[in-house]
Amino acid sequence: MATAGLALTACTSAQDPAAEVPAGPPPAAELAAYYNQTLEWTDCGGNECATLAVPKDYADPELGDFEIALLRHKANDNSQGSLVLNPGGPGGSGVDYAAAADAVLTTELTDNFDIVGFDPRGVGKSNPINCLTDAQKDEWLAADGKPDSAAEEEKLVADAAEYGVRCEKNAAGTFEFVSTDAVVKDLDVLRAALGEGQLDYLGKSYGTLIGALYVAEFPDNVGRFVLDGVLPPDLDTAEIGLGQAEGFEDSLRRYVADCQEQDDCPLAKGSVDEGVAQIDAFLDGLAEDPLPTDSDRELTQSLALGSILNYLYFPDFGDWDQLSAGLNDGFAGDGSTLLDMYDERLQRSSNGKYADNSQEAFYAVSCLDRPVDGDPGTLEARAEDWAESAPTFGPYLAWSDVVCAQWPVGPTGTPLEVTAATQTPVLVVSTTHDPATPLAWAQRLSESLPDARLVTYDADGHTAYGNRSGCVDEIVDAYLVDGDVPAQNVSCP
Repeated sequence: MATAGLALTACTSAQDPAAEVPAGPPPAAELAAYYNQTLEWTDCGGNECATLAVPKDYADPELGDFEIALLRHKANDNSQGSLVLNPGGPGGSGVDYAAAADAVLTTELTDNFDIVGFDPRGVGKSNPINCLTDAQKDEWLAADGKPDSAAEEEKLVADAAEYGVRCEKNAAGTFEFVSTDAVVKDLDVLRAALGEGQLDYLGKSYGTLIGALYVAEFPDNVGRFVLDGVLPPDLDTAEIGLGQAEGFEDSLRRYVADCQEQDDCPLAKGSVDEGVAQIDAFLDGLAEDPLPTDSDRELTQSLALGSILNYLYFPDFGDWDQLSAGLNDGFAGDGSTLLDMYDERLQRSSNGKYADNSQEAFYAVSCLDRPVDGDPGTLEARAEDWAESAPTFGPYLAWSDVVCAQWPVGPTGTPLEVTAATQTPVLVVSTTHDPATPLAWAQRLSESLPDARLVTYDADGHTAYGNRSGCVDEIVDAYLVDGDVPAQNVSCP
């Protein structure tokens, strides 16, 4: 292995004991140094931080190393071991998520586990991929992502190709090595470095894909696994795109129905169809006439679509109320609120700076993970078809494959049905009306995994654990802390 990556940053802290021998087969000889490395933890704002060395390319470790950023929130009481988290994405920071452990997890977990978050390769503090300047990100997000003419299609295809060119130019040596398959291998190195014979893991959204593929590759090393808000490993990009389009459409209709019962709803008090049509008419108008805002940017159709989509995620935490406020101002001719809302979700500050690289990481990972049929004619036909079941979001999401179709590096992954048996049954969790990861995907994964248990929460919102369901939280906590596996699938009201 390359030696540079093993010079891990350290200050004064106690070292972990030597890693235990992995539960499964021993690692290949060329990976032994990675598996046997000792993490040196330093104080970082009341938590502990370290760096994990992993090979850039597992097929050729001599190419050099990546340094994976870690954060550990020590157990409030006596620790029974490490619980590793991933919050989703691709592009979400596990370091930030673990730093917020007291806010996003129950005290049952923070009392009993050392909570460990990691930024996957290419993300956050782990050799981050940076392809675009902040101004170029603004331009890309505002561009027309729902073309209605040949000229608009041609421009979208050209802009999407340029995105990949910029990644190849500005992130060479990194962007081609960030597949989820590689992240899974990093996760097993992390397990060993933490001194865990088996990995206990909580993955949400995209984190469930990491978890499912870990089960497929390292079944003997799987401890207690919770996969919440399933991104399925066995579907292709078109199937995933259509599932999400229909999921967001369902959530939009449920938002409209709820809004129409409120006194301050900006939508007409008619049928749900009429309310959705009002939103669609607003979006159609933006295609030709973007709205002014209180900044030097206009609210385009794509920015408004992105804002609406992002505020269907967490209704129990105020998203639907904020969406109503944004639409109210938008209908009145002011796009400022919807734009500010979207900026908040994208972590774009008022000075135009983006706080992270999640946009670039999303494409870099996604384009490696699955093959894409992104011929413009195919995408045009797909947009027309998807408009039948998802008129608001279908055409927009149908065109989203245009970037990966022209990515400079070909895909390294393919859809995979995960059927491996594990010592402890996996716990699969979902809300019944999840906009981004539909319930059907959780059902699909739980049926393919031997002895898995499915916990469903009859509610709106993306992911269920920590979504104000005492029923879900108690089941997950009992499983992770005590190993209590539900006797059968459970539905939480």
